[in-house]
Formats: sequence, C-alpha cells, structure tokens
Amino acid sequence: MNNYFFVVDIGATYTRIGLGSRDKLLDKKIFNTPIHGDEYTIAHRIYEELVKNYGEYLDEVEAIGIATIGPLDIRKGKVINTPNLPIHNFELLEPLRRLFSRPVYVLNDAVASVYGEKTFGLGRDYENIVYVTLSTGVGGGVIVDDHLLIGKMGNAHEIGHIVVNYDSEIKCGCGGFGHWEAYVGGANIPRLAEILANRYKDRETPALIEALNGKLDPPKLFQYYRRGDQFAEIVVKEIIEACIAGFSSIINIYDPELITIGGSLFLNNQDILLKPVIEGISKHLVTSKPLIRPTPLGEDVGLYGALALAINPPPKLLEIQG
Repeated sequence: MNNYFFVVDIGATYTRIGLGSRDKLLDKKIFNTPIHGDEYTIAHRIYEELVKNYGEYLDEVEAIGIATIGPLDIRKGKVINTPNLPIHNFELLEPLRRLFSRPVYVLNDAVASVYGEKTFGLGRDYENIVYVTLSTGVGGGVIVDDHLLIGKMGNAHEIGHIVVNYDSEIKCGCGGFGHWEAYVGGANIPRLAEILANRYKDRETPALIEALNGKLDPPKLFQYYRRGDQFAEIVVKEIIEACIAGFSSIINIYDPELITIGGSLFLNNQDILLKPVIEGISKHLVTSKPLIRPTPLGEDVGLYGALALAINPPPKLLEIQG
C-alpha cells in the first residue's frame, strides 16, 4: 500500500494544500485564506478542499501536517490573536482530527519550514539552522544542535517581534513599536511608507504620492524602486536596515551555521535585498557569519515543512499533541 500525507500551509493571504509521499510533494493547490467566519471556518474549508482535490487518496493517508501563521496555543493546536488575519482565533487540531480520523500535527509555519529545510532542503548537512520568512509578516524557525525549538506555547521563534528600533513611531500589527515586522512585513509596509512620506514631502515622486494615500504596497514599492524612484529608495533602505538589525540579532542569539530565507516579499525581491543584508550584518556580529541563502524549496517550503511534520513528528510535539 502506498503511504500518502495531506499537507497544509496556512498564510495570512493564501492557504496551500497538497499531497505528499515520504520522498516529496506530489501535488498542491492554492486558495484564499478565509477572512470571514468563526473559529471553525478555516478548518472546515481545509477539510473541504483536501477531500475535493485528493479524496481518492483518503484511505491511504497516514497523517496530516499543518504549518500555520501564529501565535499558537500548541497544546490545543489553535491559532490565537494572529495580527494579520481578520479571523484572529481559529481551531485546527481538534476539528481536523475529528473530521479525518487521522493523526494531525500543527506547528507554526516558519517552525515547520525549518523542519522541512532540515529534511528536504539545504539543512540536511547542518545541526544549527534558522529559517526566516519575509512575507505578509516576518517569522522564523530554529534548530539548535539538531533540536527543533518549540517553546511552552509553540512560539519560541517570534523573531518578527524583535525590536529593531527602540525609539520608533512605526507600529506593528501586534500593537508594539519598532518591531522587525513593522518595517518589513508586507501588511505593514504601506503604513511605514505613509509615515516616511510625511517626513519627505519635498520628494514629490510617484511613489511618494501613492504612499501619502496609504497605497504603496510591496509590489508597487519595488516596482518604483527598480525605476529609480527616489522616495522608493528611501523606503527600501529602511527595510534593508531593519533586516540587517533583525538578521544580526538572530545570528547573535542562535549562532546558526545556515540561514535560509523565504516568503514572497523576499523571494520576489532577493536581487535587491540579499546582498546588502549579507554585507551589512558583519559590523553587528559577536559570532562568525553563517551561510545565508534563499531557500531552494521556494514558495513550497511551508508545505515541505508540513510534510516533514506528518512523516516524522518531532518527539516534543508528539508528547504535546500525541
């Protein structure tokens, strides 16, 4: 009998589902993450989509792995007070376990991703790895001495809320100020650009006009940057400086051998972001610089993390979610 696994990657904008074997991701589908409903809406939509697309494999499915935006209550397998999705609290573990009658494992998406990187990606030959996602928000997953960090609530990785500017008026979606995610998270960039536009009103460029109206989103920002827009250059410089501070902090905290980076904001603009970050962190480090690379798993890194989770759940997670 073939062994299959259902895999899910829940983002603030899109949810990806897929079918995997023990060796690889076999297929995937993408849909918009529900933004209206109750705490069971997202779980029920995931169930419907998996059955619709892969129902013929259901009898051969061993387990379901779920990578999700956080924060999490890891013991209940639910998302609590997520800042980037209108449904701020939603259940996953209990309803999906009941609906599928299969083992279900739930982890933060970036934590699952570093586990996927270790299993299927660049991390196979390393014991100390950090995965960073720069997308709607900023997240991370960490392996130290071959041990996946989880934490008491499943949130031992919230690197997006590292303070990169202690005296900042830039507000994060979580309510804090000066957080890495406040500067770099795609959901927060229009707010960052609007604040900067009010400081640089003398630079009457197309990007500044968009920013004053709160409409300079990441695709527009980087498009203007590539055209040489002076105000777009100011905003991108702020993003790069915040990334230098954030990456320097995680290197000093976790002492990794390897950092891989994913997320749509980074993967679509790595030609702009990667080199200055690698060059800029040196002056801040108290340890040696690790290898820093884009994830080879691309936008599927979360699904590969969910697959690794379903195939070989970490012992601590088995203890918690069993």
